[in-house]
Amino acid sequence: MVTLVSLRAYRRFPVVLYRFLPLIVALLRDRKRFLVVGGSREVTREMRLERAEVLLDTLLTLGPTFIKLGQILSTRPDVLPASYIEVLSSLQDDVPPAPWPESKAVLEEELGPVDEVFDEFDTEPISGASLGQVYVATYEGEQVAVKVRRPGIEELVEADLTVIKWSVPLLSRFVGQGQAFSLDNLAEEFDKTIHQEMDYAREQRVLREIRANFEGNDRVVIPEPEPGASGPRVLTMEYLPGTKISDVAALDRMGIDRTELRDDAPARLPPDDRRGRRVPRRPPPGGTSR
Repeated sequence: MVTLVSLRAYRRFPVVLYRFLPLIVALLRDRKRFLVVGGSREVTREMRLERAEVLLDTLLTLGPTFIKLGQILSTRPDVLPASYIEVLSSLQDDVPPAPWPESKAVLEEELGPVDEVFDEFDTEPISGASLGQVYVATYEGEQVAVKVRRPGIEELVEADLTVIKWSVPLLSRFVGQGQAFSLDNLAEEFDKTIHQEMDYAREQRVLREIRANFEGNDRVVIPEPEPGASGPRVLTMEYLPGTKISDVAALDRMGIDRTELRDDAPARLPPDDRRGRRVPRRPPPGGTSR
């Protein structure tokens, strides 16, 4: 039986293939594979950076699912060369937000009129992510961060995941055995990660769990979720501004010893609780602040 997701995937597949085809052809030309004339050629760092920019533009053009894929790729040196990772790392910060009217519609479908739920609401997002964006608001007299999922993202993600799964066997034919294994592993990891990140109810539970794990530790602060202003597509939590741990220049301006911070960070994590409480060990790209 053909589902709506399958139909959308069939329509998306040629679009995705068309966008990635120039890069695939260039990579095959470099390795002199499946081409009749011409020898293999040396690929310089400048060429890789140029192609990485093309890949970045392609991911941005294809939308939220592929932006999230690019964010994961930027942490996978087993899949991409360092020059690609350098360029794709911008996806951790520089993601165009959805227009405010679209976010407002999601908010009001989940919670009701924005001006009735919140005391104040700044319609300019402080962060644009692949699956949503974050706004600052005032709720019951307290400043909060409001995370809003992009409208219609669920159907698009499912269709794109189908396209990605169809593409992996094809891409595996053009890479080495080690990279083929990494691609399979990446596809599985991506499927799991993106579904978890769209599950705001799960994220709220995890926030409470982590807060419980760090209870009594005044060196680590975890935002408290606000269930009265949250829903399946909206997550409201205490607003805690900070500096990203990867923002080296800002850390230096603050006079923070980065070596000491690096050595001290593991000590701030509690050991896994013997009663089975989980302690997440790997934060998302760009998701740690000082």
